[in-house]
Amino acid sequence: MANANTEHSKKLRAKTAKAHNKKQLEAGIVKRLGLVVPTETLTLFDEIANEAGLSRPKALQMLCEFYQKNNG
Repeated sequence: MANANTEHSKKLRAKTAKAHNKKQLEAGIVKRLGLVVPTETLTLFDEIANEAGLSRPKALQMLCEFYQKNNG
């Protein structure tokens, strides 16, 4: 894995990820979400994600599951 952090490797991984995401979008498996939220809200959200050790999408999923569990 000596070449894993070269510019070429980084670009190749980005290209592969872009193609994968495009296929997922076209198949209806995932959707894009663009939000404009107050800085305070996003800062809190990022703190929650970091404390849980999750990416933003996984943190959103966790919060949705928490909501369903406590309001279902």
